Amino acid sequence: MDTRKLIADVNKAGGSELHLKIGSKPLMRKNKFLRKIDAPVLHEDDMKALIDELLNAEEKKKFEKLSSYEANFFGRPPCNFRLTLVHSQQKPIAIIKIISSDIPTLEEIKFPEVLNPLIDSRKGLFILAGPARSGISTSLAAIVEQINLKHKKHILLIEDPIEFNFVPKGCRISQRQFRKDINMIEQGINFAKRMDVDVLVVGDLKREIPFRSVIEYVAGGHFVILSMQTLGIANTLEKFIFSFPESDRDYVCQVLAENLTGLCSQALITDPAGQKSVPVHEVLLMNQTAASIIQKGKVSQLEPNIMSAGEGSQVFAQHIQKLYMKKELDRNSGENFLEFYRGMRA
Repeated sequence: MDTRKLIADVNKAGGSELHLKIGSKPLMRKNKFLRKIDAPVLHEDDMKALIDELLNAEEKKKFEKLSSYEANFFGRPPCNFRLTLVHSQQKPIAIIKIISSDIPTLEEIKFPEVLNPLIDSRKGLFILAGPARSGISTSLAAIVEQINLKHKKHILLIEDPIEFNFVPKGCRISQRQFRKDINMIEQGINFAKRMDVDVLVVGDLKREIPFRSVIEYVAGGHFVILSMQTLGIANTLEKFIFSFPESDRDYVCQVLAENLTGLCSQALITDPAGQKSVPVHEVLLMNQTAASIIQKGKVSQLEPNIMSAGEGSQVFAQHIQKLYMKKELDRNSGENFLEFYRGMRA
């Protein structure tokens, strides 16, 4: 098995992941769906050769001990990728995620233009939310790259794992990976306090976010861009607020009401044929009414306010209606997503 050729083929085909399992043919994920690749069934020798090629002796011992291993590979042909190894029925499975070396612009990924001024903030909290495979890692990278191009700031990213490699342009960019560069997320936030960081970006951590440290940092007059694996504005704020004990929630709601600049929840809707994915966004731009609702902790009441807040703020249904009118989304796919989302909220 030529692993690098398989990776190159997946990358060329526009796939995002390569799945390798002994006894099965390789699979490619494209537009959320797994698809078969025209390649032979994998044997144990194929997987052993992959592990021998990519892991050194110490890393192999770690994998054998923990039954899992994850690492990024930057600067090696044919492209950047992340390797995840796990054991299933005492045999290794490999998932290789393609990491694009080109960071798209916000315009290219159709990120809401109305949010651009929030990205330039000097203080406050901006939340970018979306479930797994919703494209928020790419959106987050595009946001950081825009700051990098427009400003001269110190940006600190805390990630698990590192998704993109940034080349400093106008900004100094520090990337710290959980469990490699820091042992606790709180260490990274404390570092940001001491090192005069202008923009703290908390990426997809794949673990519980230390909301208390984040809220204290924001309350101190700093700017944070926070990524959360949630769908919908109300769900995201409820998760944030209810992560605190009841005795602290009034304080948290007060800090959010005073410091939240905006919230964008993103999802990708794939057409029935699985040929393309269309991003949809639910957007909250803070105003006095929204701040008052959040201060009272009644975030479930935000949706009516969003729907009547004027240009900029929108719920998923409003954005999807606009996509229908532009013929960028078929109605069945949009309605299926809205039915799922409403059922989840109920």
